[in-house]
Amino acid sequence: MSAQPSLSLAPGLDESEVLTAEPAVSPEESALPELERELVKRLRTGRAALPVLPAVAQSAIRLANDPDARITDLAGLVDTDPPIAARFMSVANSVIYFRGWVTSSTQSAIVRLGLASTRDLLFQVVYASTSGGLRRYQSAVQASFRRSVIAAHAARVTSRELSIGSEYDYMSGLLHDIGESRVLRILDGITAPSTPALVEDLVEKYHESAGAEVAMAWKLPTEIVDACAAHHDPTAASTPHVRLVMIADCIVNALEAEVGQEKRELDFEPFDRLLVDPSIARRLIEKTRPFAAPEDQI
Repeated sequence: MSAQPSLSLAPGLDESEVLTAEPAVSPEESALPELERELVKRLRTGRAALPVLPAVAQSAIRLANDPDARITDLAGLVDTDPPIAARFMSVANSVIYFRGWVTSSTQSAIVRLGLASTRDLLFQVVYASTSGGLRRYQSAVQASFRRSVIAAHAARVTSRELSIGSEYDYMSGLLHDIGESRVLRILDGITAPSTPALVEDLVEKYHESAGAEVAMAWKLPTEIVDACAAHHDPTAASTPHVRLVMIADCIVNALEAEVGQEKRELDFEPFDRLLVDPSIARRLIEKTRPFAAPEDQI
C-alpha cells in the first residue's frame, strides 16, 4: 500500500492536553457508563482526535471553485505532498477511474478527472489517512471508510438521477459519517470497560456531532456540515442536500443486505420515507452497484 499522510491533532494542542482535560461532569453524565462519560468529556474539548486538514486539500476546494484556476496550479500543490500524491495517483489509476490508459503524472490525472473530481478524490485520500493506527477498532474504522466511499458514489448517482443539484454531492456522501472514525479513535484510547454493543451504541449516538465538528474545523461548506450533523434527523429530510445523503445511506444499506451469510429481502420502507418510489430506488441501487465491488478504489 502506498504511503499515507499521518493523522495529527489540531494545531496548538498536544496529546497530553487532550487526554488530561477534565471538564465538569453533570449529574446526568455521572449516571452514564464510565466509557461514555470519558468519551463525552473528551468530545467536549472540541479537539479530541480532530484530524488536521492538509494544505493541499484546503487549496483543492479553493481551486475547484475558481473559474480561472489552472490544472497546473493544483498539480503543483499535490506534488508538494508526496504521500498524498502517491495515494492520489494510485486511486486515479484504479478500476473506478480508469479511462483506458494509466496516467503517470498528477497533471495528466487531473486533466482526466477535472478539478471538481480531483478535489473529491483528494478528500477521499485524506479521509483514508485517518483510518489506520488503531489498536482495537481498526477493522470497524476501515469498514466505515469503505462504506463512506460507496455512499459518495451513491450520492453522486442520486444527485444526477433525481436532479438534486449539489456541488458537493460526492464529498457529502463521503464525509457524512466521518464522525464514526473520530469516535472510534477516541474510544480506542480509553481503558474503561466496554462491550461491542456499547461501543456500537456510542458511535451511533455521537458520530453526527463529532463529524460536524470535523467538517467545521476543516472549514468545509455548510452543505457538508449539515450532512454530517443531521443525516439521521427525520426533520432534516426536507433539506435537499441532507435528503440526498439519507438516500445514499439507504442505497448502501440495500447493497449491504445483498451480501453476507444471510441475504435479506430489499426493504423499500426507508426509501418511501424519503419519497423515493421503489422502481426509482431499484434504479439507484443498480447504478451504484458497480462502485461497491472494487477494493482498489480506496
